[in-house]
Amino acid sequence: MGVHRSTYINMDEANSELGVVTVDGKKLDSDSSGQDIVTVTDRSGHTLKFQLFQGVHYIPLFKVAILQQIKGLKMRPDDIYFSGYPRTGTNWTFEMTSMLLNGKAETIQRAKDLMELSQPDKLAQLPSPRIVNSHMKLCDSPDDVAALKCKVIYTLRDPKDVIVSLYNLLYDRPWSYGRYQGSLEDYLHLFLDGTGYVSVDNNGIFEHWRDAEKYFSQHPEIPVHLQIYEDAIKDPVRVVQTLSDFLGLTRDDDLCRAIAEKCNFSGMKIDKEPFALKLDGENYLYRKGIVGDWKNWFNDEMLEDYYSVYEEKMAGSRFYDTYARSKY
Repeated sequence: MGVHRSTYINMDEANSELGVVTVDGKKLDSDSSGQDIVTVTDRSGHTLKFQLFQGVHYIPLFKVAILQQIKGLKMRPDDIYFSGYPRTGTNWTFEMTSMLLNGKAETIQRAKDLMELSQPDKLAQLPSPRIVNSHMKLCDSPDDVAALKCKVIYTLRDPKDVIVSLYNLLYDRPWSYGRYQGSLEDYLHLFLDGTGYVSVDNNGIFEHWRDAEKYFSQHPEIPVHLQIYEDAIKDPVRVVQTLSDFLGLTRDDDLCRAIAEKCNFSGMKIDKEPFALKLDGENYLYRKGIVGDWKNWFNDEMLEDYYSVYEEKMAGSRFYDTYARSKY
């Protein structure tokens, strides 16, 4: 495995291989200005392209001009900021949270506001209380999140399911990553290598989690809610109730039950179809929405490789027991 940096990329050639990405039915314009493109090669020679920004790997779809403005983004005291590694249920959490704040179990008629794709002036136009979502590590969040003590929601999901979900999002698709042709086992080793060196999105989920712990320790005054994917599958009503309490809302159990039902995966996949992230018109944002799909993909050797890294990188973490080997 290796990483090759290239500060120049022939975008005419690259764009000819890219699919059309849309959100809310509108095409996302690509702009590679200023990007430091790196090519990551897995153990079988298959490649992925990322942009390296301030030491972190991001999808090349994100514009440098937007990434540069995030630390200084003006937040409001009543903003809800939620961060989570990709494929940990951030769209689901956005929908639940938005419905609670609106007081209605009605589908939100737009995509969530991912900070990495949103111009600051667009975010500034949103009415309060805003829900500002990001996949960035918390240490890279806007300075105002800590300064204003904004409520923070942090999403968690079994990393093994995250790996499978990301792989299926990437495999043989004309994303700006490049058309990845590796096997899941190839991607797994790339993903695990990323815990020690930047090889996957946002430098890997374990680094994302350890960074979150550090951030919470440094800012104990910030209210934090952990939204756990598996809990939301097991008891969605209870999860919505807990989320309502965290938001400081008067508990309405009938509303919480209605929101839990409205946000069930199969219904939400249909309801959010017009607003979803799509590649060449196909919705890849919502896949299965289940727990334990990794069991259909991992063999014993892959599982051993995974846990050898998990147990090293997550030893002593507050999140360790949630996804420890003993739970499966």
